[in-house]
Amino acid sequence: MENLIEKIQKIISGLGLVFLWFMLCGIDRSNTPSFSTSDLETSNLFQSMPPPSTWPISFWITLFVLVFGSVGGFFGVKYLREKQAQEELDAIVDEQAQLGLDTELENKNIEQEARDFLEVMCGTSDPVDLLPVISSSELFEETAQEFKDSERFDEELLPQLYDLRRSLEFSYKNLEVPFLNTQMLEKGLKLECEIRHKSRNVVFMTSILDANESHIYVKPPTVKRRPANLKQFPSLHCRLRRVNDADYEFDLEIVDQLIDEMNAVILKQTSDIRKMTIRESERVPMDMEMEFQRVSEAQYDLEHKFEAEEQDREKITAMIKDMSSGGMKLQMTDLQGLTKGEVLIFHLSKASLRRDLAASVMNIVPKGGLYDLHLKFRDSDTITRMKINQYLHRATKNMEAMAS
Repeated sequence: MENLIEKIQKIISGLGLVFLWFMLCGIDRSNTPSFSTSDLETSNLFQSMPPPSTWPISFWITLFVLVFGSVGGFFGVKYLREKQAQEELDAIVDEQAQLGLDTELENKNIEQEARDFLEVMCGTSDPVDLLPVISSSELFEETAQEFKDSERFDEELLPQLYDLRRSLEFSYKNLEVPFLNTQMLEKGLKLECEIRHKSRNVVFMTSILDANESHIYVKPPTVKRRPANLKQFPSLHCRLRRVNDADYEFDLEIVDQLIDEMNAVILKQTSDIRKMTIRESERVPMDMEMEFQRVSEAQYDLEHKFEAEEQDREKITAMIKDMSSGGMKLQMTDLQGLTKGEVLIFHLSKASLRRDLAASVMNIVPKGGLYDLHLKFRDSDTITRMKINQYLHRATKNMEAMAS
C-alpha cells in the first residue's frame, strides 16, 4: 500500500512539472535577418499563443486530463492513506479483541468444543463480535434466543448451549449477573412452590433434581408418604430469595410427571421472571407479648459465624404489634437502653422452627410516650421464610374465625 501511494505521488509530481514547463517556458531564440529592440523582449507561450477560440480540441482534452488527473490523484492518495490507517486500526482492535477473548476463555477453562459452538451460535468467528457475548449475560441470552429462532438452530445443540452458559458462569449463584431465566438455576437448589387451585393454595418446599435447556425436574411433595400427582395442575408458582439481591417469583408450566425411580415433575423453563421490589408478605397484626434475649451485633456474629460459646444474655419484654416474613414491629414503654443495631433473639412457638429467630433493630420511633421498634429478621433462609408465612397464615385464619 505504501509503495502504491509513493508511485502515485511521483506520477502526479511529474505531470505537474511537465504542465508547468509547457505553460510558462518559451523565450524565442530563433535566428532572424533583422534585429530590433523588440527582439530582446521575452515571448512566452501565453503571449504568442493564438486566441483560445482557435485552440484544438486535443489541447482541451489534454488540459482536462492533467487537471482532473492531478485533483483525482490528490484525493486518491488521501483516500488510500486513510484506508491504510483504518486497516491498521482495525488490525489493532482485532488483535486486542482476540487477546481478550483468549484470556477470558482460558480463565473460565472453556474447552475447544464449547468455543466451536460459540462461533456457531454467534454465526461468526470475529473476536470483536464474540468477546461482548461471553462478557455480558444479557447479550448472551439475546444471542442465544436469536440462534434458536434462526435457520442454524438444531435441537441437538441444546445441551451444548446449556453447558456453555454454565461454563461462562452465567448462573443463579453468580451475583454479578442478573437473574434472567430459569436456565440459570442449578441442580440441588431449593424452591418454594405453591399450587394455586381455586380458593385453596398449597405451599411446599422442593429441590431441583436435574435441569437442561428446555426443562426442570423437581421432586414432588408427598401425601400420605406417597408422591402427590401434580399432572392435574397447569403450573407451579415458584419463589426464590437471592442472597444480597432480592426475591424473585415465576410460574413454571407442568409438562409431565415421571413415576420411575427418579419420580420427578417435569417443568418447562421460562424467562418470565418477576423481581419483587415491594413487600410480598403483608404485615399481620399480632398484639402478642414476647420475651426477647438482647445481644450486640458483634456478639451475635461471633456466636453464629464462628460458633463461639453463648454468653449470658439480658432479657427484655416487648409487645409484637405486627409481623411479616421479613421482619416485625415491636412496641415498648421503656427502651431499657436498647439501641439501633442490637439483635433480639426469641422463640416463635407453633411455627415449627428448630432454632430461635434473630432480628436486628433497624429503627426506633418515639410515639406518644411509647416507642415503635422496626426489626428485620437475620439469616432468614427460604425454609424459615416459608414456615413464618405458614405461621402468619394460620394466625390470620384464627383471627378471622374469632371475628366471625
